[in-house]
Amino acid sequence: MLKDALRNNFGLNCNIEEIKLKGLPLYLVSGRKFYKVDMEKISFLIVNLSENDKFGVVALSKQLSLYYEKTALNVAFYFENLNRTQRDALISKGIPFVSVPDQIYLPFLGTILSNRFKTKMMVSGEKMMPAAQCLFLYLMYHADNDYVTKSMTAIELGLTKTSITRASAQLKQMKLIREESVGKEIQMFTLAKGIELYQMAKSHLINPVQKTMHVEMPTENLLYIAGESTLSKHSMLSAPKEETYAIYKNNSFAKSLKEVDSKWQEKSNICCVELWKYDPGLFAINGEVDPISLAMSLEDNTDERVHGELQTYLEEYKW
Repeated sequence: MLKDALRNNFGLNCNIEEIKLKGLPLYLVSGRKFYKVDMEKISFLIVNLSENDKFGVVALSKQLSLYYEKTALNVAFYFENLNRTQRDALISKGIPFVSVPDQIYLPFLGTILSNRFKTKMMVSGEKMMPAAQCLFLYLMYHADNDYVTKSMTAIELGLTKTSITRASAQLKQMKLIREESVGKEIQMFTLAKGIELYQMAKSHLINPVQKTMHVEMPTENLLYIAGESTLSKHSMLSAPKEETYAIYKNNSFAKSLKEVDSKWQEKSNICCVELWKYDPGLFAINGEVDPISLAMSLEDNTDERVHGELQTYLEEYKW
């Protein structure tokens, strides 16, 4: 993305190579990445600041000189997000910077400025949004792949570009994935696999069940076996009296279901239906909900036998 922005804005061939800088104080290298940019006869260094950098123009101005002394290259700082106040302060001090796509101030090359500013995406680092959990599960169950691309994942999950961007940002904040830009594609990599990845994410996962209701057993085969009904098929746990199923809350069929009071119904065809915050069918296996979503849906179950059998099921599951 950076390479394309520089090439398109200045009309010059562009080559970018990540480099290592040694012999500098720790605060000048910790958490930062460095790229040598060659644009025909012009070369310069881009310093990609870490997300934890609390930058100020006075400090950056001093750091600029130190990087120049070390590399003998013009230096520019890269910012993921930049507001108007920050931009104007940098320009007032003559500090080169890049914030793609259209905030570029390189006095030694050229200047591209816009009155449009990206709004920093705020995401919670505590619990996953439903879209983020969908993305996590997709990555979890595609462990055989070294990476997946954002564009393909969005298509397969039925998510918009904005939703997949917010979801991946949250997983990055939780230190579960990393991203790499390759041309126009963004590749996502998990930082672990299998049960290790699940354990890393467990405290962030949400219960997918938004509402539980009792209905007469529908004739349409649009539900997925869930809850204790699923667990009983993979353990010594007895099947519940009422079969439990899951369906996406926004499914048109789900909206047509009519709730009944099982205590006052003598009919034997009553089942329990869980309305989920995301589509259980995305990760269903042989008509059953996936193991991780199952585990989270049973998290608040007070029966110790359920938790014991669930733990065994997860440990024996072939991730």
